[in-house]
Amino acid sequence: MKGFLEQRGVPCLLRSEGPSMYPSAAFGRHVEVLVPEDWLPVARKLVERRRRRRPPRVVSLSPSRRLA
Repeated sequence: MKGFLEQRGVPCLLRSEGPSMYPSAAFGRHVEVLVPEDWLPVARKLVERRRRRRPPRVVSLSPSRRLA
C-alpha cells in the first residue's frame, strides 16, 4: 500500500509493532501506513478506488508444471 500511495504522490511512512530482523508484513505482524493529515482525504479516495476497481484474484498453479 505504501508503494501504491507513493507512486501517486502521497507521502507516507510505515510503522510496525516493533523491531524485527524479518520484513514485518511477511509474518503477519501489524503494520500501519502513516499519511499526513492534510493528505488523508486523497489517500482514502485512492485506496477506495483501488478496492472497487480490482477484486482480489487467486491464480492456481498446476503441481505438474515446474518453473525453470
